[in-house]
Amino acid sequence: MCRWYPLKRKPWVRRILDYCRPDWAAFRAEVAMKDVDKQVEALHELWDKEEKEKQKPIYTELAPDGSNAQELLSGEMRLTAPWMRDKREPSD
Repeated sequence: MCRWYPLKRKPWVRRILDYCRPDWAAFRAEVAMKDVDKQVEALHELWDKEEKEKQKPIYTELAPDGSNAQELLSGEMRLTAPWMRDKREPSD
C-alpha cells in the first residue's frame, strides 16, 4: 500500500484532488505540447538544412577546346541542378 493512501481517503483531500485535477491535466498537456513544439522546430531546422544541401547547384568547367576565344576566356562553365544530374545534357 502507498503511504499516502490514508491521506487520500480523507474527504477534504478528495475534494481538493477532484477540484485541481482538470487544472493539473491542462498544465501537463501544455507542458507536453511545448516539448512537442520544440521537437518539431528542431526537425524542421534539420529538414531545411538537408534540403538546402540537396538544392546546391553543381558547377562544372570544361577544358578549352583550342579556339582563340576559349583560350582567352577559359573553357565552358555550367551550373546544373542536382535533380538533373542523371539526365542527359542537351546536345550543342
